[in-house]
Amino acid sequence: MRVVRFPTRPTRVSDDVRAAVASLGRGDTVVGGVAVLGATPPDSGIEIDAVLVLPRGVLVVVGVDLPDPAMTLTAPLNGAWKADGWPLVRGDEGAEEKADVNPGLKALSLAGRLADRVHALDPSIAVGVVIAVGPYVETVEQPPEDLAGPVRVVFPTAGSFLTATEALPVPERLLSTEQARAVLRDVAPSATDFDDAVLLAEGFTTPAAPDPPQAVLPAHWTGGSATVPVRAPRERGRLIRPAAALAAAALLVVAVTMAFLALTSQDSPTPASVEPPSNGHPAVHADGVRFDPVARDSASRCAPHHAVGDVQSFLLEHGCLEVLRGSFAATVEGRTFAVSVGAVTFPDAALAGEFEQLAATPGTGVLTDVATETHRWAGMHPTFEGAAFASRRDGATVRMVLAHHASLEAPSGSEGTATRVAAAALGLPLR
Repeated sequence: MRVVRFPTRPTRVSDDVRAAVASLGRGDTVVGGVAVLGATPPDSGIEIDAVLVLPRGVLVVVGVDLPDPAMTLTAPLNGAWKADGWPLVRGDEGAEEKADVNPGLKALSLAGRLADRVHALDPSIAVGVVIAVGPYVETVEQPPEDLAGPVRVVFPTAGSFLTATEALPVPERLLSTEQARAVLRDVAPSATDFDDAVLLAEGFTTPAAPDPPQAVLPAHWTGGSATVPVRAPRERGRLIRPAAALAAAALLVVAVTMAFLALTSQDSPTPASVEPPSNGHPAVHADGVRFDPVARDSASRCAPHHAVGDVQSFLLEHGCLEVLRGSFAATVEGRTFAVSVGAVTFPDAALAGEFEQLAATPGTGVLTDVATETHRWAGMHPTFEGAAFASRRDGATVRMVLAHHASLEAPSGSEGTATRVAAAALGLPLR
């Protein structure tokens, strides 16, 4: 996917959107297309976090800033949103308007106006919507009837965007280079300098004779002005090509280094590297525990995707000199544990001390796991919910560890072993 960046950031979650989109990488193997970040269509009076012009259709990404991070967000298109079971409310006392407790309505209205512009150009182009929520949400719950439509509410990651593209129907014919340019010209006139070779490499097709008339299915927006017609598909399928499905996760790991291109106000790149799992990195033994490397990541400055919750806010506010993350599979007493290790280096020890105290407080957030972020856990799906935690500060560097039993239901007695694994992992190499 090619990325065109404009300075406009309509919401705080825009940075997460930019990082997630940039991590998809170039080329059509995974998703393809052209992403316009911070789109402000001429004469529209609207600002959109991102517009993804894909070979399959168009995804409009609109950000919604939540008051606080949440483990579970209940987000119906009709009705009140709830964060961890509590209704979202506006700060003004006495405000009872439905829009105040369902921020998705305003997002849908903006997306609907953009969809109107696309369909004025070509009614056959399918349009879907991603409502990107933040600062962080572990799980988003949408009613089944909403999931049957073209709108998805997600915390922005590369994986969630890939999943959202599946809401678009499989078209009879992929968008042509001419159709792509027409949409880009309307959304961002200065973003139309891609030649045919570039657009073809992103999965668009050569122009052809007009298709015969297609059936149109009305998919009405809730809270918006647009009625979004989409082609009736012959069948639904995955966007990722069969030949590329097995390689998708590996490509995301290589592409994740691009995520830092969108993280500063000048959109300058942040040096980062992600190493493949265990290649050239033998198992490490510490305190009788075997640790097998799964994934590693390094960056020279803090970014939104490095952490969640108050920990994320602290890093973004104060900055850091280096972030190292590593994921390991640990084996002890015949049990397998997923282990996530992170080390953050600050400009001085005093700031590191503040961070260590915050991170050690339950419920304030954690560093994110690099293997989960890059889909490197083979046959394992750790959530790290209720994981054992350990931390240590060495001068200006704070090291944090999460250790959790790899199975969905941890056997009795695993808590004590997980604590032992977390303590042993404090000394693991991250370079």
